Amino acid sequence: MLLSAAAAFAANPPFPRPLADVLIPTPNSKAIDLKQYRGKVVLMAVISEGCTPCVNSIPMLNRAQKDFGPRGFQVIAAVGDPNGQYNLQAFQARYRPAFPMGFLIPAQILKLGGYDPRDQHVNVPIMIFIDRMGIVQFQVSGESPFFKNEEEQIRGTVNALLNK
Repeated sequence: MLLSAAAAFAANPPFPRPLADVLIPTPNSKAIDLKQYRGKVVLMAVISEGCTPCVNSIPMLNRAQKDFGPRGFQVIAAVGDPNGQYNLQAFQARYRPAFPMGFLIPAQILKLGGYDPRDQHVNVPIMIFIDRMGIVQFQVSGESPFFKNEEEQIRGTVNALLNK
């Protein structure tokens, strides 16, 4: 499976939908279980190290975590690159995310994102917005118009879910 920030290949799956049961491995061998965040609004971001829009999202996600965290919000990110598990610590040192990060293999990305398992090309970044009950309420990827005003869109979506 290829990750790309280019033209759309895999269609966004429908939502709302239940959150897929996917554990997100981390370099320290502790997996992130999204179910442990039930009761919080979660923004799950799937990114690629070589994707400029993905890397540019990190400061916005840091600000969202700082501003909305006290209200019950959590950002979690995962690198979906083929060598993500080996490069994650260097990525974290360079970009300093203020939220937990792990890595995903292609099958996990497809499952978490609700994509057809036969899809061979998924666009990043993928932003999955999960409500307090663990239901995916919104999802965007690739070149969606959402990313033209990304910070405003993230803040508006998170605020709406927190006020639900």
